[in-house]
Amino acid sequence: MMSRIDRGQEYRYYWQRVIGDEKLRLDLEELKDAASKYFKNVSDNYKQRLVYQLLEAVKNKDQGEFFYILLKTINKPKEGSHYFSHILQKNYDTMPDEIFINFAYSIILGIMSTYSPKEDEKGGNKNE
Repeated sequence: MMSRIDRGQEYRYYWQRVIGDEKLRLDLEELKDAASKYFKNVSDNYKQRLVYQLLEAVKNKDQGEFFYILLKTINKPKEGSHYFSHILQKNYDTMPDEIFINFAYSIILGIMSTYSPKEDEKGGNKNE
């Protein structure tokens, strides 16, 4: 079940399921933020190729390929890798098939949020 928590003016999107006495919860915003932090200093060309490969895996509903590509990518010791891999490990075991698309899109949107702005986005329209 997708839900939204209202914390004042801030909304947090998460997925939640109760199995027996245990509440499984995936904070999609936390996942997106972790991906954004990890990929912020990676080149845009690399991120564009990665996003394309991840989107293809999502389109084909191939979780194995998605995680293969993602884990291969983050298997580099760098700043933020421990936090991102911790978030993935914390959520991977509790993620059923039905949440895969939300999980994957949260990571992809986190990566895309780190693209460098184009020149016309930095200082306004050049034709003005």
